[in-house]
Amino acid sequence: MVGELAEVVGGVDSAPAAPALADSWGFPHFSRLGEALKRVDFDVAVVTVPHSAHFPVCRELLLHGKHIVKEKPFAVSEPEARKIAELAEESDRGVFTLLQRNFNPVFAFAEQNFRRIGEPYWFSYDYHLNLAQPTSGWRASREQALGGVLLDMGYHLIDVLGGMFPEPTRLHAAFMHHYREMRDRRLEDLVSVMCSYATPSLAGSLRISRHNHEKTERLSILGTEGALSVTPEAGTLFSPGGTAVDSRERAVSKGAVVRTMFAHYLARLEDRAYRAAHLSRQLSTVRTIDGIYRSHLTEPGALADRCA
Repeated sequence: MVGELAEVVGGVDSAPAAPALADSWGFPHFSRLGEALKRVDFDVAVVTVPHSAHFPVCRELLLHGKHIVKEKPFAVSEPEARKIAELAEESDRGVFTLLQRNFNPVFAFAEQNFRRIGEPYWFSYDYHLNLAQPTSGWRASREQALGGVLLDMGYHLIDVLGGMFPEPTRLHAAFMHHYREMRDRRLEDLVSVMCSYATPSLAGSLRISRHNHEKTERLSILGTEGALSVTPEAGTLFSPGGTAVDSRERAVSKGAVVRTMFAHYLARLEDRAYRAAHLSRQLSTVRTIDGIYRSHLTEPGALADRCA
């Protein structure tokens, strides 16, 4: 997909199958980032690595003056997020996080109609997968994942909420484990979060898990003059009596949403104001996730620190 929007001049991957894959796609393969930085000239790097590698990879790219389009999370902790933001400003480069919900017409509908429900007083956001087996791959490694469903799946949800609500001032979280091995590795299979805000008339909850009986995602927002219900497929605006008064369906494929997202970021690499706004929102998202983990650690019997 990136190849449709820009020229791909190389790929970095240490996996054994990577050289053959790069050859089939027609671009050079490098086993290390340093090698690619020395041998090819490029403007933008697309970063899709395990969580533990995000900061060192982004740091090296920014020190070499490269723009970055990266998978979430923007960073795994607030100090790392601030450092990436500082490096981006010093190098005059952009760091954009891949968050496809921001480019889904359904979520745009929700933001555009947010004020039509009056004063919001409650939200609930549920996002569940229905995996039948324990988490596998690098997400099952404490050293690589550095967190469970909150840092992984939850990043999308908290970013969406950050576009509608201020940062929460108080957080209370419950972390649960479907599988013993995940509990032993301190990687939550389920998290439930209560959010409170500076204004006492607003509160909300999030529930995120990997092993639900069905795969589902739904954001519900209640207001004094109506309500919004949002899924990745459709958004609906309701009157106080529960009558649907407006709605929007996605009407485009997931691939089209991702293509729009990449095109949007690539077109704004040199837009300093846009870059600054994006960084600010990502700092807020990371700060909130850090706050949720910290709130859990302060509970009696809480788990040990989640990352070094």
